[in-house]
Amino acid sequence: MIRGSLAFLFIATLTMAQSHPSWWTNASPNATALVGIDWQSVRTSPFREPIEAELWGDLGFPELSCLHSARQFVVSSPDLLALARGNFSGNALRDQAAKKGFKSMTYRGIDMWFTSEKGALSVARMNDQLVMIGDPKTLEMAVDRSLTDSKTYSPLLARAAKFAQKDLWVVASQLPDDLANRFVPLDTEAQSFEGSLTVRNGLEMEAVLATRSEQEANASADKLHGSVPTLPAIARGLEITVEEDSVRLTLEASREQVIAALRGPDPVGEPVETIKVESPGQVVQVVIDRPEAPRLVEKPVEKPVENVVEKIVERVPEKPQMIRIVGLDEGPREIILPAAKQNPNR
Repeated sequence: MIRGSLAFLFIATLTMAQSHPSWWTNASPNATALVGIDWQSVRTSPFREPIEAELWGDLGFPELSCLHSARQFVVSSPDLLALARGNFSGNALRDQAAKKGFKSMTYRGIDMWFTSEKGALSVARMNDQLVMIGDPKTLEMAVDRSLTDSKTYSPLLARAAKFAQKDLWVVASQLPDDLANRFVPLDTEAQSFEGSLTVRNGLEMEAVLATRSEQEANASADKLHGSVPTLPAIARGLEITVEEDSVRLTLEASREQVIAALRGPDPVGEPVETIKVESPGQVVQVVIDRPEAPRLVEKPVEKPVENVVEKIVERVPEKPQMIRIVGLDEGPREIILPAAKQNPNR
């Protein structure tokens, strides 16, 4: 009796562990990929900036502060539809949307806000805890599905259920996939993919790629091994193992390693020159302390000085002076005076 009760409790606990939150069912039933983010944990981790840039950058999430304060996100594609879980009660969402120039309307009793900004998504407020994000047509279809009695769900939800407590998880029906590869930058093909990250105390990653055969799994593993040297330093500790027709990936890193990897490499200094010094007891490398090479100072270019050449000025010879005497019987007489002597020092 006791043994049967324990078995029942074990099965019930396992079932609960594999169930997903009910609000996930609003994801697109045709999704080929699902991405879940515990934003409350991620935004206090070193991964905040790159994930925030992906959501509010490339994916086009509206710049509303209430979305930045959300607790969790689930994103589905290819018809991009994101679910945000948080506190959306009161008039905060309405006021923030109005300040951003969003146009408001009500569709089947659901408040919606549309933006005319190119590439940005619109918002539908389902209740005080749930908001949906997508283009207007996608949002209307999601609202229609939520109000029908017979609902269809994405088969990926069952596979994602085991990651409900993880900080970031990705489930895809195949790789490559446009949404999945934004968060799984692996250059490989797979029949399916599922993986998760925990970022609260560093980084813990586990993922599984399914292939069609053990041969394909080995080929994928070899390709991944070859790409490891090209990965960021933090990912070079990636462990890759083959299990029949699947490839398992695991990675662990401390918080300090994560911060250092996201910060980038330190600047490389000049190489230090050493020489080997042998003594009876040991051999050591000693740094050579070379004096700093003299700096070359460029001398200013001197302009050539032109030699001053004195020009010889030729003096014009003075005309002789002449005295003319008139009134003589023999007529006027002219007397030429001798030229004055020149001063040689002049």
